[in-house]
Amino acid sequence: MSAEETAAAGRMAEDMFVRQMRRRRALLDLSQSELAERVAELGGGLYQQTIAKIESGQRALRLQEADLIAQALGTTVSQMLSQSIDAPAEDPEQMDVDEIISRAKAAQRRRDEASAQLAAVRMEEVRAREDMQVAQARAAAAAAHAARAAAELEAAEGELRAMTRASLNRQSELNAKYGPRWREKMSLNPPITRDQLLEWNRQHLEEMKKTAESTTLNSRDRAVLMKTIDDLEERLKAWEGEG
Repeated sequence: MSAEETAAAGRMAEDMFVRQMRRRRALLDLSQSELAERVAELGGGLYQQTIAKIESGQRALRLQEADLIAQALGTTVSQMLSQSIDAPAEDPEQMDVDEIISRAKAAQRRRDEASAQLAAVRMEEVRAREDMQVAQARAAAAAAHAARAAAELEAAEGELRAMTRASLNRQSELNAKYGPRWREKMSLNPPITRDQLLEWNRQHLEEMKKTAESTTLNSRDRAVLMKTIDDLEERLKAWEGEG
């Protein structure tokens, strides 16, 4: 039970106790002053004005006071509360004016509290829905970004494999045609070697690892990047094994 629910339950119990207090005092034909005298005999310090304020809802009832008032009325707090709960609904036409006013004030207070709680819960629901929409939008954007990154990675890896094979094949052809010193016999820039391609990919891998350590990445982007790193590491191991 939350703090607000606990407080609301306490106020409801207090209202029930006060209603039963007025009924029992009337049944015993006690005035507020006479009830105050009985409480004083039990060691309490309630005056008639205090009892009047409690019965009218102008002053909160303390737990120790409730116990003394119940004893002064020849009962206990638990019995008064249980009798209040079990008692049938009263006809307002049969109540005296003071009780009607007190009951109206108590009902108004409960209505105001319930209205405030309802407004707070509805506001919390609105904020939760807004947060959920923002989270869904971010998730969709991250998924799209991951899909684009995966497509770019696949394309780059495909081109890398194709260029590596082409470079190796071309070097084999030139070696067969011109011999191992074919570069000296041709006025061409040397082609990219397999070792150079592997080294470039190793450097790219290190750069991605540094990026993954950055605190600016959110958890989803970091997970996508770590998957890319793992894939590239596996491919580099495979290419190095082929050599």
